[in-house]
Amino acid sequence: MRVGPRRHSCLPPTPAAAMAVAHAPPRRGVLPLLLVAALVAALPATCAAARSKKSYTAIFSFGDSLSDAGNLIVNGTPKALTTARPPYGMTFFRKPTGRCSNGRLVVDFLAEHFGLPLPPPSQAKGKDFKKGANFAITGATALEYSFFKAHGIDQRIWNTGSINTQIGWLQDMKPSLCKSEQDCKDYFSKSLFVVGEFGGNDYNAPLFSGVPFSDVKTYVPLVAKAIANGVEVAFLNYESQIH
Repeated sequence: MRVGPRRHSCLPPTPAAAMAVAHAPPRRGVLPLLLVAALVAALPATCAAARSKKSYTAIFSFGDSLSDAGNLIVNGTPKALTTARPPYGMTFFRKPTGRCSNGRLVVDFLAEHFGLPLPPPSQAKGKDFKKGANFAITGATALEYSFFKAHGIDQRIWNTGSINTQIGWLQDMKPSLCKSEQDCKDYFSKSLFVVGEFGGNDYNAPLFSGVPFSDVKTYVPLVAKAIANGVEVAFLNYESQIH
């Protein structure tokens, strides 16, 4: 990739950076590691938007509460969910939308940047998803629900919307987006996949369940592998631009 002459260039995370995150000294704890990992993961999408206005026909988003556009409240609002009530959403949408934000999300700004409509929550009824969909859901995890159930901490998991589940939702939606193999190849080659935040809930569940911090740190490589595998599956199946 060409790097421009700007002083603060946008560079993709290097293997060295990834290794630094993976092998940071244990005394720093898991939360700083997560912060660094999140910043490294967010850099490509931010830089991609800054570099150009490449043409995309659709944008698809995956993630947890930081990317959810309303999937969690499609079938009703949980009583304890304050983010589905005012003042959330009042600044931009003038009403709560299910976003854990007072306005738009990162993926919403990316969609606007590329001239696309804000991707609607994928579980909503009667929506047109030809130009994109948001599969993210509040409480999503990288690891499967079965992992938490096996460890006796599934009571802290809000839903079963793991990264693999969300990719499965896209697979279910695929027939409505394209028909033939070539049609789908052309369609997804011009689509942007935004893989947002995963992992926070994988650590919250055990921590809030009283699992020792030293044990929770052992989840880190499992979570990282689950995210990497999910991204790989998405790329191999859809050959889209992934950020």
